[in-house]
Amino acid sequence: MIYLIVVIPKSVQRELFKKEKEFFSSLKILRVAELKDDNLAKALKLIVDEGEAEALALALELNLPVLIDDGKGRRVAEKLGLKFIGSLGLLKIAKKRGIIVEVKPFIQKFLNKGYYLDERLIRRFLEIWVKSDLAGDLE
Repeated sequence: MIYLIVVIPKSVQRELFKKEKEFFSSLKILRVAELKDDNLAKALKLIVDEGEAEALALALELNLPVLIDDGKGRRVAEKLGLKFIGSLGLLKIAKKRGIIVEVKPFIQKFLNKGYYLDERLIRRFLEIWVKSDLAGDLE
């Protein structure tokens, strides 16, 4: 999978900009798209938060994988037949493609800005990277 552009619904843009407008508005890979039909998103909001619901609905509309960290959202994506990746997976791809130099500072920035990433998942992710060729880049 190659991710050159990350398409997000307006609700996710609002959420991201609330936390770090300058950083996210500077990302050239982000594109905001509106849902053509919000009926699925409305139904999904009964199960997951607004951002996840709209991201899942948009991924279905555009036939794209969904970027989602929320465990419940991932289970819904799976049931909908969507491919998905999390923030850590996207960072790994960005590092491998030379888009970013180091992964750990981005993880720290996410955490400092109040984004939830499971500590066990982060530890496991970093342990795997420590065993890889890129281990030195994480220190």
